[in-house]
Amino acid sequence: MQARMWRGWAVLLFVLLGCTPEPEPPLRIGTNVWPGYEPLYLARDLGYFDATPVRLVEYTSATEVSRAFRNGAIEAAALTLDEALSLLQYGAAARVVLVMDISHGADVVLARPEIKELRAIKGRRVGAESSALGGYVLARALQFAGLSHNEITVVSMPVSGQEQAFKDRRVDALVTMEPVRTRLLAQGARQLFDSSQIPGEIVDVLVVRQDYIDKHPQQVRRLIANWFSSLEYMKEHPNNSSQRMTKRLAVNTAEVGLLFNGLRIPGIEENRKLLGRTPPDLLAPAQKLMQTLLEQNLLDKPVALPPLFTARYLPDSPP
Repeated sequence: MQARMWRGWAVLLFVLLGCTPEPEPPLRIGTNVWPGYEPLYLARDLGYFDATPVRLVEYTSATEVSRAFRNGAIEAAALTLDEALSLLQYGAAARVVLVMDISHGADVVLARPEIKELRAIKGRRVGAESSALGGYVLARALQFAGLSHNEITVVSMPVSGQEQAFKDRRVDALVTMEPVRTRLLAQGARQLFDSSQIPGEIVDVLVVRQDYIDKHPQQVRRLIANWFSSLEYMKEHPNNSSQRMTKRLAVNTAEVGLLFNGLRIPGIEENRKLLGRTPPDLLAPAQKLMQTLLEQNLLDKPVALPPLFTARYLPDSPP
């Protein structure tokens, strides 16, 4: 009798366990420090992700983010479009589900005060991250200056080490970005080139693995909805938002607003046009970008662009 009772309890427990839904796997999103990604961290700080499995993973460079994505350590990555193309050129199944920002002055070439024009970097040591973005900005700056790569000495270094290298005079100029730009300008660096001179060419996007999208589309939708809720909070509470961002960006509250001056952040409807039109508005700039990357040997092979973009997971209306 007792044995039967235990068997009954065991069967009931098995049934109950079988009915318990499996917890959602985490949606791990890799980023480096960049103002355009801060709305993700603001959303986390405000508790928008508390009811979701979203986990933000911080890396010191875009190169590390790309490596983590390739190795399966993260399901999503915040990257510039050129970095995304470099990552996806070998057939990784992923989609661009969100345009996070468009750089309009936040990516720059800085130099020592005595270097007064872009062409004067000829024969100098130029620090740059060994990423698609670093190579692309440098290539476009050299085109503007009428110089070739063999007329400068490129010193490869991560963004996290650029500030110290500049202070130590190990380089004469830097291909860098916010918030390093703001900090070095305050120390007397001279700006020679910026992304406003190549409008629409440097675009930050959110890339998500196709297998995660297929299994958990609602999680992707919730993530993107929370992104736009975070943008709305920034508009309504600019001072509080800036205060929350100071620690990660390593600037003061007043400087946070300056960082965003060099960015344009698309809303829902602009995202729908960029990713969802036939063809997507982002397609032509992406094709031009890919051609430049191929010509500069920053990309080994073309990427199939049209299937890459999707507006399917955008909210139907603003939050």
